[in-house]
This record gives sequence, C-alpha cells and structure tokens, in this order.
Amino acid sequence: MSNHNAGYYSEVVAADSRRKEFNIKNHSLMYSNQKPDFIFAGDSITHFWELNAYFRNPNLFIINRGIAGDNTTYLRKRFFTDVLQLEPKYCILDIGINDTINLEGDYWKLIPPAPYDAVLEKAKENYCDIIYQTKQTSTQLIITSLMPIYMPTSLHERERKDFIKDFNNWLTQKARQEGLIFVNYYTPTCYPGASIPLDGITYDGLHPNGKGYDIMATILRNTLKQHNIQI
Repeated sequence: MSNHNAGYYSEVVAADSRRKEFNIKNHSLMYSNQKPDFIFAGDSITHFWELNAYFRNPNLFIINRGIAGDNTTYLRKRFFTDVLQLEPKYCILDIGINDTINLEGDYWKLIPPAPYDAVLEKAKENYCDIIYQTKQTSTQLIITSLMPIYMPTSLHERERKDFIKDFNNWLTQKARQEGLIFVNYYTPTCYPGASIPLDGITYDGLHPNGKGYDIMATILRNTLKQHNIQI
C-alpha cells in the first residue's frame, strides 16, 4: 500500500499543527507493516491523554492521533490519513467540542456567532462522513460522548452546553442506528442536572486532569468489556 499524506490547508487550522509529525509517524508504521490495535482520534482531550499511563496491556499496540484544537471538519479531512490507512482494528473517536467555538464568534475580527442549528448540523454531517469512511474498511469505530464543561468566562457557555447535550443525544441514537459501540463519558463525570463536571476532574473546566482521565479510562474499559473487547 502506498503512503497517503494529507496536505496543508489554505487557512490557519489546528489540524496543521501536527501534520508533519503524523505524516512521518504514519509512514513509519506503514513502512514497518505495523497495524495498531487501537487508534485514539480527536482533539486536545485525546491529544493530552497519556495513554500508556492508563492502558498498559503489552499485547496491544495503541497510538494517539489527537490534535489540540481540532474539530469535526478537519478530522473528517484527515481521517483516512491518520486512521484508516493505518488499518487499526479499532478507532476510539472523541471529537466535536471545538465545533462550539463557532458559537462564540470573534469580537476582534468582527465575526458574529454562527447560528446554533448550522453548527450542530455541520458537526453531524462531518461525523456521518467519518462513519461512512470507516464502514468502507475493516476498522471498527467506537464513538464517545462529549464531556461536560465549566467555562464561565465564555459569553456563550449556555449554547455550548446545549450543543454538548444535543450532540450527545444524537451520537447515542446514531450509534444505535449504525450498530456502533457508544462510550458515555458524560453522565459519570457530570453533576446531575447541573451540566458541569464533577469537582477535581478537570484542569481548567474543559480538559481532564489525571483523575478525569482515570475515570474516562475506567468507563472505556468497562464499556468495551461488555462487547468482549479488551484494552
């Protein structure tokens, strides 16, 4: 199989920040004909996850293809390059929270907030394409919920929380329709009825800390165990 490299995009996007690194790493895997058991793909929540600290099965080959700041639009574009061409058995997909940045707009650039329904529908469209891409391969996609946030400095925190709730509900239904495993990180990490993360599990109200990742690892491990998948 020839190596596929994603090109750079014509605007400044987070997905470019690790492009050279991933192109080289991807080529190394393909050159040595090593196929991962699990690829974790997503944004900063995946990028910052020190996977070896939580998943230490010596018989499994696990790699990380998270990029801080990534969203569904650009993960959709790089998904074949960073996941599917490497032919993993499973892909753990956690993406969508950065789509909510479009709900903020940009005061200094005079960019107004994007319409809520348009942002949500675009995220769904991108996710559906990722599912479609995966179904053309032997890789099994495992999709995860978005996490609760606490970002009081945001001018649109309410809309971002609504997006998380609506997108998680859609992901739950989509997983059922497509016969995919769904991993619910949200409910066990959220105060009931409060839509905020439990105390002491995030670094900044968005990114998990060591304790937060430990909870996520336990949820993921237990969910996969129900499907006879070991990680």
